Amino acid sequence: MIAAIGEAVICRPKEAILAFVTDLEQYKRADWKIGKVLECRRDGDVFFMRHDGKLRGIPGPAVSLEMRVEGNTRARYRAVPTFPSRLVLTFDGGFELTDMDDGVHVVHTENFRFHVPFRWIAEPYLRAWMSNDIREEMARMKQILEAEG
Repeated sequence: MIAAIGEAVICRPKEAILAFVTDLEQYKRADWKIGKVLECRRDGDVFFMRHDGKLRGIPGPAVSLEMRVEGNTRARYRAVPTFPSRLVLTFDGGFELTDMDDGVHVVHTENFRFHVPFRWIAEPYLRAWMSNDIREEMARMKQILEAEG
């Protein structure tokens, strides 16, 4: 498994941050792993999303995920098994938001689990890259959101 954590203090309301992370067309400006957004539906606090993308420059199969927003403090997502991505990997993660004196502390987690035989190549190749990428993703998110504020 690859687990990566990034964090930033963002000077924007929690609602603006959650609106950004639940809109893949906007969020892909910060998360460069996301390619073409293929589908996005909302049912209350639950979002279904499907997109293609790449990891460390290597294109992968389109993935589907369900994201659930919990109040204004958390958004959690998990892979929805679809073909062919379910043969390659599964993933989950989320965003935790905490008010601070100087803004909102956002902690973003991503967990990727590759299935054998992909695991043998993908995990060593992607582990350090993922850790760096999520930190850079959070820096881009902070810059984008604060510029729009």
